[in-house]
Amino acid sequence: MKLTQTLSVVYCMIRVVWMDFSITLPETVEAVSGHCVLIPCQFKIGSDYTHLLKNTSVGKWLKDGTEFNNIVFDSSTPDKNQNKGKITGDLSKKNCTTIFTSISPDTSGKYYFKIEGEGGLKWSYKESHVSISVRDSPPKPTLSLNVNQEKVKNLKNVMEGSSVNLICSALAPCPSNPPNLTWTNVPSIISVQEIQNTTFISSHLSFTASHLHDGDLITCSASYQLEDKPIKSVSSSRLLFVLYPPRNTSVSVVPPGPVLLGSSVSLVCSSDGNPAVLNFTWYRENGEQIGTGDTLNIIETNDTHSGLYYCRAQNPHGTHNSSAQLDLQYPQRNTSVSVVPPGPVLLGSSVSLVCSSDGNPAVLNFTWYRENGEQIGTGDTLNIIETNNTHSGLYYCKAQNPHGTHNSSVQLDVYCKYSLSAVTLTNFQPENNTAKIKVGPDSQPCLNKPPQVITCIRLWSLVLLSTDFCAESCKTLHFVVIFGQKWGQGHGFLEAL
Repeated sequence: MKLTQTLSVVYCMIRVVWMDFSITLPETVEAVSGHCVLIPCQFKIGSDYTHLLKNTSVGKWLKDGTEFNNIVFDSSTPDKNQNKGKITGDLSKKNCTTIFTSISPDTSGKYYFKIEGEGGLKWSYKESHVSISVRDSPPKPTLSLNVNQEKVKNLKNVMEGSSVNLICSALAPCPSNPPNLTWTNVPSIISVQEIQNTTFISSHLSFTASHLHDGDLITCSASYQLEDKPIKSVSSSRLLFVLYPPRNTSVSVVPPGPVLLGSSVSLVCSSDGNPAVLNFTWYRENGEQIGTGDTLNIIETNDTHSGLYYCRAQNPHGTHNSSAQLDLQYPQRNTSVSVVPPGPVLLGSSVSLVCSSDGNPAVLNFTWYRENGEQIGTGDTLNIIETNNTHSGLYYCKAQNPHGTHNSSVQLDVYCKYSLSAVTLTNFQPENNTAKIKVGPDSQPCLNKPPQVITCIRLWSLVLLSTDFCAESCKTLHFVVIFGQKWGQGHGFLEAL
């Protein structure tokens, strides 16, 4: 056997015929120092001599010649042989296969076979020989590759999802003690099959290519157990390159953190693919294309820039998308205050002032103030349970988020439910006629509880006989009118505003 660098072995068998005597041997066999070697061997003899082959027949090997002194192995004297070993074939069946052990550099040479049997049978096969070549260390195993059942030269063009079969072949000159083949840094989901013949052993590693395997250095090691020596290991490696479309695409906002309205911001797209991504394309959520390249720059943000942004990464094997939400933040604006319920605010009723404001993030604090700067409450709603004359005036609401504040105000006017607008006098002495006394709002604008004394025009005086609060159903007030030194009694009407 002749070993080439790729460990492709071709046996060139020489067949010699001489008077029906012939032998079949490999032209060359490779051996490793400290190991053993197998020599496949088959011979033929003339039909007239076949009956002379018995179990007692003797096989001899002669080195570098066919003379008597060239004998280095005699199967009948195994302990005295220069070359240690044994004939494993059955000579009676014309099988002269032999194993030599304790191989050393001196074992190298040309070997001829001689058969001896009963009845004086002796024949040396001088026309054919086998050359044994001894190496100091075993050769590295060879790695070959099939992708989708087609042979390829390297692992640089393996498409993701392909079926990969990696074959590791190592010299096995001694089948009884073959090297141990091991794989390292192999994919997690694999199948391994081992095949051995008389001179080689091979291991078949099968897996489905994944992007996870890209860049893996797959190694096959052959470990030889040598005689009286430590284990000798040799290895070969191949770097696996897996082609795959973009994946793990992501979009990041630079600088990170909140994006303030009016500031500049960049969106950066990254993606993993083999080969590397060729094109990045940017889109808004409505499908509008707005840019290319791995970075999208916005110099000055405004309200239209809020929303979802998409990045599409592309290489020759496919595309992959990712998105990012751009959330523009700004201080409070459009702050307003409303009165609930709407309409006039009656003295003694309840009322709420509600503050609303637009901001991003939303308002954290609402604070209420009177026009004199006094803080009177917090929260978006200020509730007044029972209004009185002091509640009339201007109210301020301050809305605040982390980026700023904004104010708004409202005027609250509290009105009386009833006012004494006119009094009709029906029993005035001594004239005993009817008179009218006008009591205007200048003297008492609010009359929820009647006053003790109301001074009327023309120096008339009106003294109320009852100071109790009059309910809505009450329409008449009793009073006393003083005109000069005279008193009179009568009643009047309380009119709703």
